[in-house]
Amino acid sequence: MDLIPLWTLAPAIAAIALAFVLMFMAKRGRWADSDSDSESRSPADSAPAAPEPESSSPKPDPSPEAAPPTPAAETSPSKSSPAASPTAKTIEPADSSKEAAVLPSVAPHKVFTFHRSLSPPNENNEAAKQIRKFISERRWEVTLGAVAIFIIWFAWLSSPAQIKGAAPGLPDQPGRPFYFIHWQRNHLVLFFEQTASAVNVVGGLAALGLTILAAVKKSPRKIQAGLLWGLLSLAGAAQWALAVEDQRVLGEWLYLIAGAGFFAWGLLNRENAQKDISEPRPLPRHVEIALVAGMIAFAAFARFYQLDSFPYGIEGDEAKWTAEVVWLGLRGEPDISALYHRDALPVSFYMQTLFHRIMGPSLYAARFEVALFSVIAALVLYMYLRQVAAMPLALLASWLAAASVFDISASRLANVESHVKLWPILTFAALAFAIKIRHWAPFAVAGIALALGLLTYDTVWPLGLAALVIVIAEFLHQKETPADALRNAGAFFAPALLSLPLLIPYIAGRMSYYDLGAKGWESGAFTLWFHFREVIASWYVHTYDDFLYNRSGPLLNAFLLPWLTFGIAASIAAWKRRLSFWTLCWFLLFVFPAPIATHSPFGRLYYPALPAAYILSGIGLYVFGRETLRAVGNAYKPILLAAGMAVFAWLPMFNLYIYFNEVIDFDNRQMRRELAEFAGDAADPDNFIVLAVVPEGDEALNNEYQMIELFMLEKLPAESLKEAYRAVALEKVLPEIHSLSPRMNRTVLLDTATPDERIKRDALADGLRRCYPKAEWSEGRFFTRVDIDAESLANPDCVSASISLEQQSSGAFAWSLSQGKADNVSLQCDRLLRERNWMEAETLPIAAGWQIETSFASGWNGGGFIMDNYGSAPIAVSGDNAEPGALYFWARYYKRVVDHSPLEFSINGETRIFANTDINGLDQWRWERVGPFAVPAGEFNASINRDFNDDAPEFMAIFIDSIVLTQDPDFEPTDEPYEPLAAISQSFADGRSKGVIANRFEPGTYRCHVEASSRKHPLVDAFGASPVKSVVIELTIAP
Repeated sequence: MDLIPLWTLAPAIAAIALAFVLMFMAKRGRWADSDSDSESRSPADSAPAAPEPESSSPKPDPSPEAAPPTPAAETSPSKSSPAASPTAKTIEPADSSKEAAVLPSVAPHKVFTFHRSLSPPNENNEAAKQIRKFISERRWEVTLGAVAIFIIWFAWLSSPAQIKGAAPGLPDQPGRPFYFIHWQRNHLVLFFEQTASAVNVVGGLAALGLTILAAVKKSPRKIQAGLLWGLLSLAGAAQWALAVEDQRVLGEWLYLIAGAGFFAWGLLNRENAQKDISEPRPLPRHVEIALVAGMIAFAAFARFYQLDSFPYGIEGDEAKWTAEVVWLGLRGEPDISALYHRDALPVSFYMQTLFHRIMGPSLYAARFEVALFSVIAALVLYMYLRQVAAMPLALLASWLAAASVFDISASRLANVESHVKLWPILTFAALAFAIKIRHWAPFAVAGIALALGLLTYDTVWPLGLAALVIVIAEFLHQKETPADALRNAGAFFAPALLSLPLLIPYIAGRMSYYDLGAKGWESGAFTLWFHFREVIASWYVHTYDDFLYNRSGPLLNAFLLPWLTFGIAASIAAWKRRLSFWTLCWFLLFVFPAPIATHSPFGRLYYPALPAAYILSGIGLYVFGRETLRAVGNAYKPILLAAGMAVFAWLPMFNLYIYFNEVIDFDNRQMRRELAEFAGDAADPDNFIVLAVVPEGDEALNNEYQMIELFMLEKLPAESLKEAYRAVALEKVLPEIHSLSPRMNRTVLLDTATPDERIKRDALADGLRRCYPKAEWSEGRFFTRVDIDAESLANPDCVSASISLEQQSSGAFAWSLSQGKADNVSLQCDRLLRERNWMEAETLPIAAGWQIETSFASGWNGGGFIMDNYGSAPIAVSGDNAEPGALYFWARYYKRVVDHSPLEFSINGETRIFANTDINGLDQWRWERVGPFAVPAGEFNASINRDFNDDAPEFMAIFIDSIVLTQDPDFEPTDEPYEPLAAISQSFADGRSKGVIANRFEPGTYRCHVEASSRKHPLVDAFGASPVKSVVIELTIAP
């Protein structure tokens, strides 16, 4: 990206500097806002500030922290009501304590008369009258709503697939949901410098203009607003700079300056900030209900829309946890890992099991459950905020959380980490109610929610500390008697204490998992600073690869980050307000201690505190809006509302675009889903599924049995799964396909993406096409599905057979076909030109600390290779020298890092090192020779060893594939050591399945094999090649 010009910062910096100068002048000159500026104050600003709740007084508290406003205060008067006339100015909705004294007596009389009428009204007629009255009084609003509904309905019916997302497609391609917004996203990328410059200049000029106006009018209120505009413009410029790698240091400094300015502003305007955050500002009840319903509807849409298709991939932990729930909850099959997780963290198991029982065991049922609880949590969040915040702020923060792209991503996955959202919100909501009621029973309910959260997953554990701090602070603020405080605290913490016996063993295990002692603490404060910077970077710059949310950008929509920064500063300044203090505890205790201590700046650790981040962002936006309204006056309120509506309508749209088009769905997740879907679609009582694998290979067909069986459960009963499929070695698929199961049909799943044994995999596919030409092929990105019906299985176009070979005498060999008959057999022999002893490493006696592997590297010979582990023992190697003399040792090895710990080859007390390669020899198979060694004739013993001389945490295994022992100084392992002899052939008119074939040999060393073919019923080998070849036999003919 291009650099953002520094001159674009000038207007914002000038506005900030001028504002501070004007503040000094205003203090010296005692400037004050005159009464003529009263139009700049809203009616609620004229009302006295709501007092903080006091425990010593039983009087009701009109603030949202104590009790909700009365219905009368939330109902907007009609045109004909007395409140609408100038004589009713004594009615102040912001102060419900005055209402009873000044409310006209007409209203109660009307209510009494209505209920006591002698002839009860017809309910249907009365409802119709109310509807007609509503339409009559609000005909323009009704007309506008009807037109909007018609336009949306017409657009939905007419929109093409790329608008509705009817076809999944690839990321950021036509067919993805909300792809039509990519033009706006592309504009930000293509014209990044111009857009950033324009936003910086316009925001800075607006702040400067407001500050100059403040100087002209000598208005302290406008000075404060101008300063806030300037600081927010500077924070916005900082966020633009963070997106450019070469300007990130500039962005960091700009954010530090803006943050310090926000904090100073909050201290100077603490009274207004506290009033804005928690002062009651009730909306009419029908407006509140409509807005909350809209928020919940959007939250549900964002989490359920095309849930069966997005995300397509299945995350590894999601697959494991979902399978464990099904295995224990429905199949009743004990699994040690599932038992361990269920017994220590049972809540997610119980949350999910019911949905599998109702909807059937499936990944969709698990994701549906998480999405549903996420929507419920969105409603609970509003109910919590409604108790402790101004109603508009509660709606704003709840809307931001409902539209969160991070939350949308996490709520559409069935990871255990996705199950944690509800419990912190429910804990705080119940705790707020308990503090209001001051009875032990609601405290116990809040404590149960806390315990359930702790028993869901370890990412919720900081909630215990946050709850402890909040409860202590509340008890001190409320001035509870020791007896009351201890009773309520005991009721609150008792459920969590009861859960400790379940948690302690798991906590100990997690400490070992996080390995806290190996995080570089020897560097002291530098390590803390490094971890802290990574946490900040994950919020403001880019995410780190995580289970729940991955994209090229910060955790939140970057638009909200300046407001989040301001919200944090404003909350710190107004920390005595319950909403501020609780939210700061919630956010800070989740975001910093655990991610820093464990060096895990991942979204899954932040996710339980994500609502707090949106509350803080909402505080920043709301306080900014209130402060702006005070400065410019109510006359501009419609314009500000229109601008706010545009922002808060487009922000969710952009978030939906980001989720459906920019959130990364890694290939390994898509591979897991494609395989599971192929297996699920092929599942049938008459069909047997063959997984063509490399035995013990690190590949999905070997590893993803849980998802394979979960998707097959949608069509087959659990007890029949083991007989419905099998992993079969590549070389056994064609020869044994007809005898694997008594079921009539076959489906073969081929891995087309894994590089290991690629030649064999492709050859097997060609063999299946040759032998079963009528089979149906379905090709995906990672796998191919081959469906063979009963008729094709019974009548293949070729017979896949193996041929055995056994030496009967010095020149005679017995051969035998496993199936089919050959009409031609030939004996092929080669004579060894150079003597050597070739050994595949995996055939050696495996010593302690060594293991056979087929993963981590490709291109190995034989059946795999061996790799060492830290502290491994020497491997024994033996041989036989025909005559005394020099012996050379060759090894084919693979090394991945440069270290000071090579391999050693020892024989007769002499040791030489090898595999001491430099950086140019890494990540490839290499042949290396050591020697010569002086060795007598006869048998000898040698060893291969590795003493690791570096620090243990730096250990990296070395792979050994093949070794060669030879006395030939000119031997090269890549040269062909044999010369071919003339073939001996036999033909049979009637076909043979076994026989004997012979040849005459001169003294020397030979290798021989037989080949068999048939023209009538073609014979092919395990991979469809013809002729069929036997294993190679080596023989030595003595002189």
